[in-house]
Amino acid sequence: MAIKIIQAGLFTTVQDLGRKGYESYGFSPAGAMDYKAHTLANSLVGNDSKEATLEMTLRGIEFLVTSKTTMATAGADMELTINDVPYPIGKAIDLNEGDKVVFGGVKNGARTYLAFNGGIDLERELDSYATHTRSGIGGYKGRALKAKDVLKIVGGPADGLLKEVVKEDSEPTEIRFIFGQQKNRFDKENIEKFISEEYTFTKDSDRMGARLEGEPIVAQEGHDILSEPTQFGSIQIPKNGQPIILLADRQTAGGYTKIGTVIKVDLPVIAQKKPGEKIIFRAVSIEEAENLYKESLQELDEEKDLIASNDFKTVRRIDAMSVSTLIGG
Repeated sequence: MAIKIIQAGLFTTVQDLGRKGYESYGFSPAGAMDYKAHTLANSLVGNDSKEATLEMTLRGIEFLVTSKTTMATAGADMELTINDVPYPIGKAIDLNEGDKVVFGGVKNGARTYLAFNGGIDLERELDSYATHTRSGIGGYKGRALKAKDVLKIVGGPADGLLKEVVKEDSEPTEIRFIFGQQKNRFDKENIEKFISEEYTFTKDSDRMGARLEGEPIVAQEGHDILSEPTQFGSIQIPKNGQPIILLADRQTAGGYTKIGTVIKVDLPVIAQKKPGEKIIFRAVSIEEAENLYKESLQELDEEKDLIASNDFKTVRRIDAMSVSTLIGG
């Protein structure tokens, strides 16, 4: 079983939940930018969240199906047709041999995740399927997909899948963060400016970092520090005063002052922002961040359980996502 890539989209890579335990050797974790959408796409076809998905950015892929299988999508609302028939994002769909699947541009959000029943048949590299293109490791030949690539699929059709995940059109603009140890490098005026000004995502944003534009932030004690480890969500303030949120493909260490770190539950929101969209930062306590993450994990587990069961019709909204039974397939 396989799919043959006709068009590879703007930037499509194989991802999982990231490469753990190798940052001390200089390897970026990589992994899905939106871990929730990755997890939900896998759940819709009965996969474990550790299985690989295809992360499609802004514009998706076009491929031919060589044998029966089941695919599922989650994340950004993206145009999708199968044999010229439109389908919504966020559902499990059976595919037949010879089907032509075409993903177009995004309508809302930035990244859509595509999972296949049983996963994608690839070798793990450093214990992960995640592609890190800058170092050329993981995924499919360590690079983004290209036309004429062939990806082997592990499973055939999945049984009893009548589920869909419906994503709301709107995304939050408020991004919550925790102040870091270098907060004291910024005076009260610049801290107030940081949490009151709107920041715009620029066209230079990528998987390595979200580059923002707004009122510059000045570090009175200097913007350079001794290089230290970075986190997914670290907010660097370089010399130009424009914040950079470090993301999945970030460098493992950095020498710019960090005003804080975006909390885990808001990282998927960052992942779904396009150039030109705006955010506002709001500071929260470590305790609040921990509680929000625990709640998010519990809700995500509940959502996966509901997807796995075939006995529900509608459930409440969870983090701008809802799950409902697809009546009639």
